[in-house]
Amino acid sequence: MDIFDKIKSGGRIAECEAIALWDSPLFDLARAANLRRAQLDPSGEAGYIVNRMLNYSNVCNAGCKFCAYHAKAGRVAPYRLSDDEIFDICSDAVSRGAVQLMFQGGLHPDFTLDWAEGVLRRIKSAFPSLWLHVFSPSEIVSFAKGAGVSVFECVSRLKNAGADSVPGAADILVPRVRKAVCGNKCTVAEWEEVMRSLARLGMYSSATMTFGLGETVVERIEHLALVRELQDETGVFKAFIAWPVAPENTDMERVVRRVGAPEFLRTLAVSRIFLDNIKYVQSGWLTEGLRVAEVALAFGANDVGGVLMDEKVVRAAGVDNRANAENMRRAISNAGFVPRERDGLYNTIKTF
Repeated sequence: MDIFDKIKSGGRIAECEAIALWDSPLFDLARAANLRRAQLDPSGEAGYIVNRMLNYSNVCNAGCKFCAYHAKAGRVAPYRLSDDEIFDICSDAVSRGAVQLMFQGGLHPDFTLDWAEGVLRRIKSAFPSLWLHVFSPSEIVSFAKGAGVSVFECVSRLKNAGADSVPGAADILVPRVRKAVCGNKCTVAEWEEVMRSLARLGMYSSATMTFGLGETVVERIEHLALVRELQDETGVFKAFIAWPVAPENTDMERVVRRVGAPEFLRTLAVSRIFLDNIKYVQSGWLTEGLRVAEVALAFGANDVGGVLMDEKVVRAAGVDNRANAENMRRAISNAGFVPRERDGLYNTIKTF
């Protein structure tokens, strides 16, 4: 059967078929990706969430080559927010309509599991309805090692302290590339352990892929295959998010070229087609801007992500895309979808 016929009939494509699909004409991919989206989500709606990004510190020992934000990169002065400053930011976010807090920082022994539990309890006690989408898998593995506990026990303690879900923050799940660009972060196996622990505890995450790091097309499909297999096993992923790396101001600047919009859209479309067990795919406005995100809704995406008040990490690389709820709704409407404000579990709060 022809690959496009298989997609049209709702069939799952194999890794070799995804690789073959990669070089298809771009708008053929768009049509196929939209078919897959409609099979999984025939609503005609596209979502967004009002949330706040809180980077509690940039003091980090990971030393990722694609990051301009960590203090050792020399672009942003070292800082660490106090617990009171973190609390004040949460209070401000709630007053501005945020329904979710994204809370991440650096890998450093000063940031312990005990500290994380204390901060979460304080936030959740004051703002019980605020969804806490917190700590990357690498941070969780670091907390667990520092406390001398298992990853499962660490996740369980974070949940009991108020964590609702965990950002996927997978970077690239290919050992060769991972060793070269972010070798001090958690391993692929440790990342999977975090995801399985979340699933055992009834929690959720997102599946992400940072690409443009020097990986091959085959390696991108390898990443997607791992995500799909883990989703078959656990059902832990609510959404998939593809992030093209912003190499400017980083150690990658002279090594890789900036991924352009056509390659981003191609990657998004193939991901949407391949990931037939994840309902929501985000359109990546933070790195690509809302205009490209609007086009991405014609390439299989059905969510534009979060408003992300006060995002700093991507901005440190010189990318300063911003959005508010109103222009997110406009982008969704312009693409022919019904805008829906959602919560951290992708449930609809309101349609427009």
